[in-house]
Amino acid sequence: MISMKKHILLLALFISSIALHSCNQKENEAKEEACATTQVNPNGESELALMMRDMTKLSEANAIALREGKELAPYKGEFSAMLKAERTMHDIDEDFYQGMAKSYLNNIDKLYAAPASERITLHNNMIESCQACHNQICPGPLKRIDKMMVKL
Repeated sequence: MISMKKHILLLALFISSIALHSCNQKENEAKEEACATTQVNPNGESELALMMRDMTKLSEANAIALREGKELAPYKGEFSAMLKAERTMHDIDEDFYQGMAKSYLNNIDKLYAAPASERITLHNNMIESCQACHNQICPGPLKRIDKMMVKL
């Protein structure tokens, strides 16, 4: 038979291993969360990168709405700030960037001004402007952008 001291010792070891596992799990979760943030935006948290996250959310919401025949998500023109937004990647040709940004802004304005019957085509034109820019500068988000296209 196991003595009382051995029972207590085994119980203490069991409890401390559970506590250690719990601490390690919390540590691992914190590391995974930090890594996920880095993977979402591996080039940093510039003003433009944060704005592009909002652009993504809006485009994804609109793709769903268009597929379901619903109204577009609200947009008040806030992305025009992208023309002067601080960027993560500073070595981008300014004329190229400005041209692509203006193309996107023109396309989103057309989308929101159009009758419902033209919105899928105009939404896809806007997404194509995102693809064109990201094909040249930062291809990382292309898989996600491609999913925003709405089949006609």
